[in-house]
Amino acid sequence: MYRSPYARRCICLAVAMALAGPALLRAQDNNTGQAATTPAAGKSRHRAADNQDTDGKTTRLPTIIVTADKRSEPLQSVPMAVSVLTQSQLDRQSASSFSDYVSQVPGLNAISSGEGWTQLVLRGITSGSHQPNATVGTYIDDSPYGSSTIYAAGSMLTPDIDPSDLERIEVLRGPQGTLYGSNTLGGLIKFVTTPPDTTAASAHVDVDTHSVAGGGSGSGSHATVNIPLVKDTLGLRVNAYARTDPGYIDNVSTGQTEVNEAQVRGGRAQLLWTPSDKVSVRFSALAQNLSSDGLANGGIDIDPATMQPLYGWNKQARAAGTGLFKVKYRLYDLTASADLGWAKLVSTTSYGTLRLNENVDNTALYGPLLNPLFGLSDGGYSEVQPIALNKVTQELRLQSPEDQTWEWRTGLFFTHERTVDQQDMATFDASTGQPIALPTVAHVSVGPALFTEWAGYGDLTWHATDRFSVLVGARYSDDRTTYTQTSTGLLIGDTDFTLRSSDQPITYLFNPSFKFSDNTMGYLRVASGFRPGGANVGVSPGMGAPLTFDPDKLVNYELGLKTMMLDGRMSLDMDAFYIDWSKVQLTSTVDGISFLGNGGKAVSEGFEANLNYHPVSGLTLWANASYTDARLAEDNPAGSVYGLKGNPLPYVPKWNASVGADYNFPLGGWSGFVGGNFSYVGRRAAEFNQVPAPRIYLPSYNNIDLYAGVNFGDWMFKVYAKNLANRHGITSVWPETLNPMGSPYNATVQTPRTVGVSASVDF
Repeated sequence: MYRSPYARRCICLAVAMALAGPALLRAQDNNTGQAATTPAAGKSRHRAADNQDTDGKTTRLPTIIVTADKRSEPLQSVPMAVSVLTQSQLDRQSASSFSDYVSQVPGLNAISSGEGWTQLVLRGITSGSHQPNATVGTYIDDSPYGSSTIYAAGSMLTPDIDPSDLERIEVLRGPQGTLYGSNTLGGLIKFVTTPPDTTAASAHVDVDTHSVAGGGSGSGSHATVNIPLVKDTLGLRVNAYARTDPGYIDNVSTGQTEVNEAQVRGGRAQLLWTPSDKVSVRFSALAQNLSSDGLANGGIDIDPATMQPLYGWNKQARAAGTGLFKVKYRLYDLTASADLGWAKLVSTTSYGTLRLNENVDNTALYGPLLNPLFGLSDGGYSEVQPIALNKVTQELRLQSPEDQTWEWRTGLFFTHERTVDQQDMATFDASTGQPIALPTVAHVSVGPALFTEWAGYGDLTWHATDRFSVLVGARYSDDRTTYTQTSTGLLIGDTDFTLRSSDQPITYLFNPSFKFSDNTMGYLRVASGFRPGGANVGVSPGMGAPLTFDPDKLVNYELGLKTMMLDGRMSLDMDAFYIDWSKVQLTSTVDGISFLGNGGKAVSEGFEANLNYHPVSGLTLWANASYTDARLAEDNPAGSVYGLKGNPLPYVPKWNASVGADYNFPLGGWSGFVGGNFSYVGRRAAEFNQVPAPRIYLPSYNNIDLYAGVNFGDWMFKVYAKNLANRHGITSVWPETLNPMGSPYNATVQTPRTVGVSASVDF
């Protein structure tokens, strides 16, 4: 049924008011114990997902312990906006990627160009899907992962880790530049893995099969085993998984169907050694491979004037032999901690690699220009791009005990990143995919591009009373970049040069908080963040374009409230923020060559709210809503993408909302559960135009996800449906021709309705 934009805004406003309403209730103190979210050793994973109140008594919401502030503490005690997705939530919803859970975090959006190619956006901090560097950082436990630079597609190659053996996912909203450093302008997403258990052996196996409307079928299998090699001292945990994500896009040019089918394979091994209650050492190795013959050409063809498909929903026209997409994640990390009594010393060492190989069809872009030049009637052109990233990090952190009036922390951080990126224009017959020998059209070799950062940080918390605290912190970074490029070909010409750059950004934090009661806290947070500058890409000396670009920086001003109510059965988090973003990194053009430059200012302001409620035995309700007004505060400079003061930042909906429920109930000797989630993503402006012209807007869309199942002993059986209404939500668009406003556009569309069944067992 059609709803007007006004009606949709009313729906979001109603959700927001429902969330804010309980804040007017008096918070009730209750010091009774709360259930932990992590299952006890040997406890069934399925039973841990229940609300633990099947005796008919209504209980409190569970206490969620997080490490967002690099200390273990209850979520409701952290004086900043943090959202958590627990293992039980991810299990119940059959989550396998960002698309399954991103809508459940207020202020979080994803700009997706297909599986494996996703940019995360928090609080509207983005300049579009083709910004070269991430504004949201990614950590796996205590180790940063992904590129800190513009040279390895850092904004889009966000690691989408299979969540099968995660303890939780923490999302830190707002800049984290003091504690976590660069590339956390909008915030941070942290995958927290389940650690080995040194006390008891356990295992978990699950299998899954599902199908996509108008597409193919997929399957998945996961297995986890935990072995205490030396009881209470040495434990091993190994997780392995394999998924086939079904395709649903057909190529009308070649007749191929389900071209975007993907294979995901991976695993993780962890070894935990605790020689005493004062010392622990944990080693982890993670690997994940994503492979597809069609994902590089992800998306369908649409008319930008009507936003309707040219060949039908989930259909595209691409040249033969293109679409290869392979990405491999590897991360090895060693974390050691020692309690010295007067302080705790933590060392984290990591080595990560990323390997990408893709073959993107550019025939619609270059065919009209090059085919007449070469005398071809059906010449095809594609960009073949391998990227290799190697990154090592080391952090040393010393922090005082938490139970003293002056609580302090200091740390040193080092990272060295090496990137090699090659881009070649392949020529071939568009109908058959057979190579055609032609003069070199374009060959660019980037690398090595080297990035080195040294940083020191510290913070101090004054616990003035048992209710009032003030946290101040700062970080100094020294960033240095060396960039080498060689190129040749008809489209780009011959280049061979090396550029160097350096910058020394400083970030800061001011974060007072006040506990109105044992269960209600208010806080103020003023925090800054940055992205590194660097040597420019594609700009050889003598062009007249800047050889380097500067860091962009922002300051976030935030007021927040966290409260537990109704005897611990309801939690409510609310915050309002204002962000001032300066020297925004933007794509600019001189003599037809694109490079990175600094624009002017942008602002983002809004509010976020998140509610959890446990009204009766077995039932949990949740809701969240966010309003974000992200826009340019001044015109983009001449030569960069076209944008005027007041224009919205790309892909940022003003309204996001989500509501859901989960209900556990007895079923004879079994137990059952049922639940679901409704989410809404508002209307968004697409990319800034490359030429003066009206912006394209993406329509709003919604999702309905449902699941139901039974537990019998250590067995669980479940059925589920995602995108039940089979909505065609568009997540990104981009022109396919040299005319930046001409048809067709490539549009990435959310996965159609998916229905599946799964079974699992704990040992």
